[in-house]
Amino acid sequence: MAVAPVVAGASSAAPAATSSGSSSASASAVDRKLVDTARAVAAKLRVVGLAGDGTELVQFNPTKPGKVTGRVAITGLTGGDTALIGIDHRVQDGSLYGVGDNAGSAGVYSLDAKTGVATPVTRLTVPLSGTSFGVDFNPAANALRVISDTGQNLRQPFATPGAATVADGALSYAAPAVATGVTGAAYTNNDLDPDTATTLFVLDTALDQITIQSPANAGSLAPTGKLGLDAAGATGFDVYSILRGGASVGSIGLAAVNGSLYEVGLLDGTATSLGTLGADITDIAVPLVQR
Repeated sequence: MAVAPVVAGASSAAPAATSSGSSSASASAVDRKLVDTARAVAAKLRVVGLAGDGTELVQFNPTKPGKVTGRVAITGLTGGDTALIGIDHRVQDGSLYGVGDNAGSAGVYSLDAKTGVATPVTRLTVPLSGTSFGVDFNPAANALRVISDTGQNLRQPFATPGAATVADGALSYAAPAVATGVTGAAYTNNDLDPDTATTLFVLDTALDQITIQSPANAGSLAPTGKLGLDAAGATGFDVYSILRGGASVGSIGLAAVNGSLYEVGLLDGTATSLGTLGADITDIAVPLVQR
C-alpha cells in the first residue's frame, strides 16, 4: 500500500536538508515510514460504499474489498429523490453525507451508515446536469463540491445554513472546451489545520487519468498521470488522510472502477488493483474517524 505525501496547492511537500546526500537519505526514510504507516492503516480501514444504484450503503475493508461487512437500504429520501448520486464525509463534524438524484432540486442528506437513515439537510438550488457525478467536501472551505460527466462544477456552502448553490466554472483542460467524463472527486488533507491547505483531484473516465482541479472554482484541469486501465461509467473515488497531531502527513487514494477497488497514485495516476468488489459500487467514502 503506497501513500502520497502531503499535497497542498498543486505541489507535494518535500523534507528540508542541508546537503543533497542528507536530503536523499531523509526523503527515503520519510517515504519508508509513510509506506509502513499506510500498510498498517489500510489493514484497519473501513470504507463505506454507495451500492444498489444509489439505494444502499455497504461497508468493507480496502485490503479485502470482496468481503462486505455491512449492508443497509437507504431510507428517508424526500423531495423527489429516489437514490443518491454520491457520498462523502465532512471534516467539520465527521458525518457522512449524500446527494440525491432529483435533477431539478437534489437533496443533501446526513446519513447513518449503520442504519441507512437519511436526514434532510438542504437542497441544491442549481439543477444537476449529467449521468455520473463526483461528490466531495472541501475541508478548508467547508463546502460540498459536485462535479459531473458533462463538465458541471457546483459548490454548496455549508458554513451558512440555507446558502444558495454556486455554479462554478465548467471543467476544462483548455477553455473554452468543456471536459466530459470526469466522474470522481476527492480533496486531500482532510483535517482542520489551516497550514496543510487542500488540493482537489478528479478522476476522468473518458481519458482514463487522474487530474488536479485548480483553481477548483474555475474548473481548470491539469492531468497528473494515466490510470493504466480503461475506466468506464460511474466510479467511486476518495482520499483518506493520514493524520499526526491533527495535521495530514500523507494520503491514500482509492477508486472503485469497473467492479474492482484500486489504490491510486495521486501524483502519477497509477492504479493498482486491490481486488474485486463484493457489491456494485458507484461511489466510496472513507470515514475520517475510524471506529
